[in-house]
Amino acid sequence: MWVHGSSLLHLDSMLMGYRIALNPYGAYEDWPFWNPGSQGSFAEWLWQRLGRHSSLGWAAEIERQAQAAGQEAMELFFSLFDEYRTEREHTAR
Repeated sequence: MWVHGSSLLHLDSMLMGYRIALNPYGAYEDWPFWNPGSQGSFAEWLWQRLGRHSSLGWAAEIERQAQAAGQEAMELFFSLFDEYRTEREHTAR
């Protein structure tokens, strides 16, 4: 998938748009990028993992982390998201 400028803020917008587009059809999908304050969301997991909270959201915080580490933000996102999914699968068992 192409994301303009490899920006996580653009990815966040795309993910939110996808979720909103499901509403008129009554489609439900377990969506970790919706309701940032809810238990089990990617954002809540990220805040716990980092030991702090950011009012700017998960995308901005990961971009900051990546810049500080000299890493590509998109690579860091997918690494963290894989970790989140792995932990979530182990918790569900």
